[in-house]
Amino acid sequence: MNAGASQNQGAFCPSCERFIGPADVCPYCDADSARPPIMRTLRCVSLVLAFVGLGFLYLAATTKELPTQKISEITPMMNFARSQVAGSVQKDPYVGEKKGLVDYISFPINDGSGELRVVAYGAVAKSLKDRKLLPVKGDFVEVTGDLDVTADGNPKLRLDATEKLRIRKDARAQ
Repeated sequence: MNAGASQNQGAFCPSCERFIGPADVCPYCDADSARPPIMRTLRCVSLVLAFVGLGFLYLAATTKELPTQKISEITPMMNFARSQVAGSVQKDPYVGEKKGLVDYISFPINDGSGELRVVAYGAVAKSLKDRKLLPVKGDFVEVTGDLDVTADGNPKLRLDATEKLRIRKDARAQ
């Protein structure tokens, strides 16, 4: 028997000598492939460890608090990035309506380093208006959402949930 045949011995059925690849049982004659049981155990353990690792990765991604970022630090390389910004509202929100329904809401904020437009579309915009959660000029807001940096470098932040907008009315005096 040559060296190549001994390496591939596990890939062939010991009973009918047909190629079965990594299968534990021969699909042709239902014979056991006679692989060491440690290989089966290692396969199961590696699968369990992969799912445990994915679980920890999910927990880390969903429970991590985003740091508040300065608007002037936003670059085109951050397009579609999840970000949190805080600043004062510069103008009363504009409510865009289409056929009598709220289509979008938009308002600019300034944190002292730059200005950013916050936009909410569809159901989020409707929820903000229905729940009367629209900020007014001078309110201090903390907003978490996805950045949309256009080709000319003007960023805007898409609000994707009503709970991601926090308004502090008392900040006007600060």
